[in-house]
Amino acid sequence: MFRHTLLLAYRNFLRFKSTFFINLIGLSTGLTCALLIYLWVNDELQVDRFHEKDSQLFQVMLNHQNTSGIETAHATPALLAEALAAEMPEVEQAVATTSGIQMPLFRLTVGDKIFKAAGQFAGTNFFKMFSYEVIQGNKTKVLADKNSIVLSEELARRLFGTTENIIGKPVRFQQNKQFQVSGIFKNIPPHSSDQFDFLVSFEIFKDLMGPAHLDWGNTGPRTFVLLKKDTDINRVNAKIAGFIKAKAEGSNADVFLRPYSAKYLYDKYENGVQAGGRIEYVKLFSIIAVFVLVIACINFMNLSTAKASRRLKEVGIKKALGANRKTLMAQYLGESMVMTVLALLVAGVLVVLLLPQFNQITGKQLSLNLDARIILSVLGITLLTGLIAGSYPAIYLSGFNAITVLKGKLNSSVGEVWARKGLVVFQFML
Repeated sequence: MFRHTLLLAYRNFLRFKSTFFINLIGLSTGLTCALLIYLWVNDELQVDRFHEKDSQLFQVMLNHQNTSGIETAHATPALLAEALAAEMPEVEQAVATTSGIQMPLFRLTVGDKIFKAAGQFAGTNFFKMFSYEVIQGNKTKVLADKNSIVLSEELARRLFGTTENIIGKPVRFQQNKQFQVSGIFKNIPPHSSDQFDFLVSFEIFKDLMGPAHLDWGNTGPRTFVLLKKDTDINRVNAKIAGFIKAKAEGSNADVFLRPYSAKYLYDKYENGVQAGGRIEYVKLFSIIAVFVLVIACINFMNLSTAKASRRLKEVGIKKALGANRKTLMAQYLGESMVMTVLALLVAGVLVVLLLPQFNQITGKQLSLNLDARIILSVLGITLLTGLIAGSYPAIYLSGFNAITVLKGKLNSSVGEVWARKGLVVFQFML
């Protein structure tokens, strides 16, 4: 049956070459656009979700109540992480870090070589909470010493030309502080919203702040917590709300936790309430991808029904020989699926060719890593596109009466004309 469908599709493609190429171009263009958008959307949805304890990781946020309303911020007091770990039994671990976005590039010197790199100050628990892989050094101790620095593989190669045997070697920081290399971590994956080349102890940041770090009203660092398993987040938020107010007299800040993996896509707040963020672009482009595919399907439907008169004799003969409507519908849907698979192959080639330029536009590092989930998603999109594109032509062509067709008495009905016009109007509306 499958071989027969392929043979019929091949013969009809040869008979209607112009229609075949127009349909192929239309469907492959639509699939190319949809696949590029899918790769971008999939990448956006994967940001910050690679951490092993993702479901337990939360960022501490503050709602400052001002006369103009509620202002939401991620900057917290420097003492907050230690206090939460000590006083909240629901908190398994907590860590304070600085934001790489706010910090300038730091100057690092090895011998007579001077480099600039992005770094953060982070607490001892950092590598125990987050799944950044430490490949040299003990991840539980690499930040325990105030004079230690942890380098990425790439930065280690820039500074020393190698990643081997550099533990304990000196690195001068900002010309006035000397650290010893205590560990090396794998380069930060592109799916991380935090990008940094090195880490040093958060105790150094406290020293730089001086007595100001003891002030609960002074904010700047970020605080992250790892909750114990099966902890009720709503209960914790209710309990933690007045935590800073109890520490700092006159504070107007209410504390709440948001999932760590939500900080990239859901970073917009209005009057203390989550109000979107990058997720809005994800939804918008997902809708655009659907519209592009629908338009491509409508093009296919219109061209297929427009050439129907050239296939009426074929339909009449097959019905006269005993073919029923179900068999004919299966044939025409099969042709549509073959066309869609061919369009997918063309689209795959176009995606590979266009991906470098697409990455430049989006600032991403997208690639065609065909894991099982992506393959199943692409096959699902292809199957759905083929079924939608071929459904109306299959129903339309298989519905003709054999006797009427063979006698040549068939005229386009008002309904059929309006159906095609309706598809065109709907297409322009999109």
